Amino acid sequence: RRRLPVQRRNGVVNILSRHTTTAVSVNEDEARLREDIAAFLERLAPSDHAYKHNDLHLRPASDKDREAIDRNWMSKGKGTLEEFMAQEPKNAHAHLLAMLLGQSESIPVVEGELALGQWQSVL
Repeated sequence: RRRLPVQRRNGVVNILSRHTTTAVSVNEDEARLREDIAAFLERLAPSDHAYKHNDLHLRPASDKDREAIDRNWMSKGKGTLEEFMAQEPKNAHAHLLAMLLGQSESIPVVEGELALGQWQSVL
């Protein structure tokens, strides 16, 4: 357990993933359980499934999609639409898993430490 580098010693910390393909969860952080979790998640959303989101040659599929790419990529000077599509991964399975698992956790803080159960870790 690590002490939090904050002034407040009691309260709640909100942990939020800032990407649409990642999740946050509280569970046991044990090597073989992590392998079981990975295998289970792969069965739920197989990475090699033919997801429409992964048909990169058909994207952007709408004006709304194009506007999102412009707002989040091109208008920030990161490159052209073609450069965006060239770096875009086939990651529909990760989006689906993030929706199922959740992207945030709220954890009590007591005396400057996360109030997790004996075997709990933030994953």
